[in-house]
Amino acid sequence: MAQLAVPDSIAGASLADLLRPRLTAATAPAAGATGAPAASASPSSVVWVDGGDEVLVHLDSLATQVVGSTALVSLDLETDQTGRTPLVVAFAMSADGTAGLVAATDQLPRGNGVLAARWGAAVREAAWSALLALANDHASERSLAPRGLAIANGQLQLEAGALPALQGQARSLGTAAAAPPALPAAGTQPGNG
Repeated sequence: MAQLAVPDSIAGASLADLLRPRLTAATAPAAGATGAPAASASPSSVVWVDGGDEVLVHLDSLATQVVGSTALVSLDLETDQTGRTPLVVAFAMSADGTAGLVAATDQLPRGNGVLAARWGAAVREAAWSALLALANDHASERSLAPRGLAIANGQLQLEAGALPALQGQARSLGTAAAAPPALPAAGTQPGNG
């Protein structure tokens, strides 16, 4: 069997290496970043542009840590007004993965108030997108579906499983759907013939 790129359990500090390429993908030009990455290597930084505001995002500064049941994701941002400073997003997760692909987080990351107020939501969404992409890649390597994120024994646990069965009856593509009920003719009242 081939070596899997995404293990079931990931130590806090090692999580950054697995998130970095996914964070780079999450900050692609379609998401508001400028400067497309080179084909052979991920960029060390990108510029996010929104509403005339710009911030330099230092992707190479990505650091992660697991504390209790929380995964911390730190990313340095830089503007002319604030200089370079980290924003830290905390994702609290269940201990057993039964919550699914869910985490609780603060509205804004920790760090410089000016940067957090302006760019915190974007940092939080990029970090969460990278975590979900990691869960998806983990499951895809196993030909399964992502089922849960958890933190246990100081490590992020990725859980994958079979796709859930559809409830109820599904129609095949070749089966015609029933026609909707006929509307009453113009000028007639329903029930009056």
